[in-house]
Amino acid sequence: MESLGLSKEQKKMVITLLMGAVLVVLNQTLLSPALPSIMANLNVDATTVQWLTSAYALVEAIIIPLAAWFMGRFSTRVLFVGAMSLFAMGSLVAAIAPAFAFILLGRIMQAMATGVMMAMVISLILLSFPRESRGAAMGIVGLVIGFAPAIGPTVGGLLVDLIGWRALFCVVVVLSVVVILLALRSLENYEGFPRSRFDVISVIFSTLGLAPLLYGLSSFASSDHIEVCIGLIVFGLIFLALFAHRQFSIDEPLLRLEIMKSRRYRTGAVTVMFLQATMIGLGVLMPLYIQNVLGYSATISGLITLPGAVLGALAGLWAGKMFDRHGVRMITILGAIVGFLSGIGMVLYGVSSPVWLVILANVLNGVSLQFLTTPINTWGVNSLDNDLVQHATSVTNTVNQVGGSLGTALIMSFSAVGSSLAVGKEGVDLIFAGYHMSFGVVAVLMTIVLILVVCFVRNRKSDPVPNAGAPAQKKEGSYCVAEVMNSNPLTIPVNATMNEATQVLSDNDASGAILVDDESHVCGFISNSDILRFFSDETSVISGGNGITVVRYLDNEDIRKRVARMSQISALKVATKNVVGIQPNASFEEACNMLAEKRLKQLPVIEDGKLVGTLHRHDLMDFLSDVMKDEVVQDYIAKEAQQAKQTQQQ
Repeated sequence: MESLGLSKEQKKMVITLLMGAVLVVLNQTLLSPALPSIMANLNVDATTVQWLTSAYALVEAIIIPLAAWFMGRFSTRVLFVGAMSLFAMGSLVAAIAPAFAFILLGRIMQAMATGVMMAMVISLILLSFPRESRGAAMGIVGLVIGFAPAIGPTVGGLLVDLIGWRALFCVVVVLSVVVILLALRSLENYEGFPRSRFDVISVIFSTLGLAPLLYGLSSFASSDHIEVCIGLIVFGLIFLALFAHRQFSIDEPLLRLEIMKSRRYRTGAVTVMFLQATMIGLGVLMPLYIQNVLGYSATISGLITLPGAVLGALAGLWAGKMFDRHGVRMITILGAIVGFLSGIGMVLYGVSSPVWLVILANVLNGVSLQFLTTPINTWGVNSLDNDLVQHATSVTNTVNQVGGSLGTALIMSFSAVGSSLAVGKEGVDLIFAGYHMSFGVVAVLMTIVLILVVCFVRNRKSDPVPNAGAPAQKKEGSYCVAEVMNSNPLTIPVNATMNEATQVLSDNDASGAILVDDESHVCGFISNSDILRFFSDETSVISGGNGITVVRYLDNEDIRKRVARMSQISALKVATKNVVGIQPNASFEEACNMLAEKRLKQLPVIEDGKLVGTLHRHDLMDFLSDVMKDEVVQDYIAKEAQQAKQTQQQ
């Protein structure tokens, strides 16, 4: 961390915060291998035990929108220690629970703490780093936090087999106390989080909507009073409708649901909800199947699911590169096909399936989820205006939590249905009949995802795909970029400092310039927004664990100090590296699409990796003005006017 500009005291604080974040994320998957033991020890069925996962996701979904309110009203030191103390108390309640209800209460307490703490932890970690190092810092944080859920089932399985399921919660209690003690010594208060408002009625509506809906769904298959479950589902849907209506009728909504009007975002949110349902549902179902049907221990259960988690995480890195190079279509089609095959593989599971088949189908599912989730999320959010991005990610966070709860409820409810329909079966065969139907639900969910991806997720002309090839042969009356572009673009040497880049933009009254090397290869693009962002509040996104966390942080550092530090920073470090460019033989229409839908002010014109010109919005407007003076265009205008006049007379 020395290369990232942290002092000794800041290192201690970041390590403490990171330990807290890793602990709460690890806690989400640590419990999975213990579910069969809890069922046997406390005499509950699979439909009931799944609430340890569903309730956690549900409560976290309700708390997430309130995190900003808590951060604005309590000091960071008090809030962190308080949240971690609540987390420890919840773990202690679960560890000594005499009945299942007490474990559920402990998990709810853990979820309340997690919902408040994660956004604050990421904010404080970011604020500990100099602004120019925060990108690298988030990479480290994302890697550490993202690895936690992968090892959770394996660690949980070992503890269950060696000591027992209560050991999981005892370990979490001890680690929580350690984090609290470290925080009391190393955590400093940060002042500056804005006091925010939240709509109490919206919170009440969302709570009264989600809780009965999910409870009704999860209890539908096993309840002796189906009419009660139906009533709860209808009750929940009514309050969710009231919640949605209120968001459109108040000035400061809890969630800005108008973003759902974007087809791309709507498609992305729905698709990711199905993916989240599959991931969380399988997190409950797989340990039950491996232990209760195949007869393996909790340790082996964790080891069997480990390759899927690890290879899935590695696949996510490759998926991001593929998305940058080829757009969303190719990588998501591949991911959806892999996910469909994983569903087929799980349907083929039996009461004596070989371990290699179980591992293979689970690995395919893990890889598929990583191929799909981040690219589709990014593709959907990119369709929105910048001022809606933070609201979009909040909606995505909530939808993900709801999807996880729904997925677990549906998968485990169908497990109960499958067992009740298995006439004449008993023992392991009876248990597997229910799980087999649940795996069928997973296959159906992945089939729905495949259909959504094939039909609705596609690259658009505004989504640049490098090396996509030359456009069709030029037709009469069409124009290409080379006829419109500025052949003498403003450039900045790739080795320039921020001080030099700022001077160039200021001297030329330019909004941005392209960084090039000695051979005119494009290395990046720096805009005045990139420079001004160095002095502004920021919003960052980190993906880890079972969802996405969005944080907004304020920086009260003396501007003069920031200017002095900025002056010698490399411009390339601040600039955008993945430059959106266009070929000189691309069509005029394609250029208009890219500038309009990507909301860009200018486009570099690149041929064979080298800069040959730039295309500004004003270049296109000047060109259109010239075209309007063309004789052919004037004839068209006259004919249109004459036709309009005749139509009016008729």
